[in-house]
Amino acid sequence: MSLADLLQWDLSLFLLILSRWTGMIMLAPVFGARGVPGVVKLLLAVSLSVIVYPLISATKPLIPSELLPYVAVVIKEVFVGLVIGFVIYTFTAVLDGAGQLIDFQMGFTMGAAIDPIYGVQSPMMGNFQMILATMLLLASDSHHYLIAAMLKSYAYIPINPSALPTQITFYVQLVAHVFALAIQMALPIFGALLVSDIGVGLLSRTVPQLNIFSVVFPVKIIFGFTILYLSLPFFGEAVTHLFNLNMAWVLELYQGLKQ
Repeated sequence: MSLADLLQWDLSLFLLILSRWTGMIMLAPVFGARGVPGVVKLLLAVSLSVIVYPLISATKPLIPSELLPYVAVVIKEVFVGLVIGFVIYTFTAVLDGAGQLIDFQMGFTMGAAIDPIYGVQSPMMGNFQMILATMLLLASDSHHYLIAAMLKSYAYIPINPSALPTQITFYVQLVAHVFALAIQMALPIFGALLVSDIGVGLLSRTVPQLNIFSVVFPVKIIFGFTILYLSLPFFGEAVTHLFNLNMAWVLELYQGLKQ
C-alpha cells in the first residue's frame, strides 16, 4: 500500500469515527445541551475521535473504496450515533416526564420555564430535577461512563458496510419504561398532593362558606415543596438507579444490533 493510499484510508476511517461520535453528542445529555456552542460540540467530537482512532484502526475495519458505498457507511455511522444518543437521552426524558406530572399536580403547568439545557419550554420541577441530576453526574464523573459506553459500541457494531437490523420491539419497550419510571419518580409528590386534594375537598364539604380556590392552590404548593424537600436526600439514589438502568438499555441496544 502506497503512502497516498495509507493516508486516504486513515482519513476515511477518521471521518467514519467522527460521524458516530457526532451523532451521539447531538442527542446525549450534558454533551448535547443546547447551551453548549456548536463549535465546542464539534471540537469535543473531534477530540474524542482522535483519542479513539488508534484503538479502532488496530482492528483494521473494512472501508469501501468507492464513493457511494462509503457515503452509505458514513450515513450508517451517523445513524448509529443518533440511536445511541437517543437511548442515553431517555435519562433526561424520565426526569422531564416526572417534572410534568409534578407541575400538573402543583398547578405550575402554566408557568413552564425555559430549559437552559435544551432551550425549550419545560416543566419547572423537571428543569430543577434535570439540573440537579446533571450536577450529580458531573460530580461523580458519570459522564465518563457515557464515553466508555460509546467506545464499547465498536465491539458490538463494528465499522463495515453491512446493514443495521431493526429492533422495533426494543424501542416500544424503551418508551414504556420511560413512562413507567417517570410515574414512579413523580409518585411520592403526586400521591401526596392527591391526598391533599382529598383533604381540601372534605374541608370544603365541612365548611361550605370557605372559598376553596383561595385555599387549595397555596396548600398544594406548600405541601408539594415540603414533600420535595423531604425527598431530596433520596434523589441521588434514584438518579444512580436511573443511570444504571440507562446503561443497561444501551447494552441491550448493542446486543440487538450486534453483527
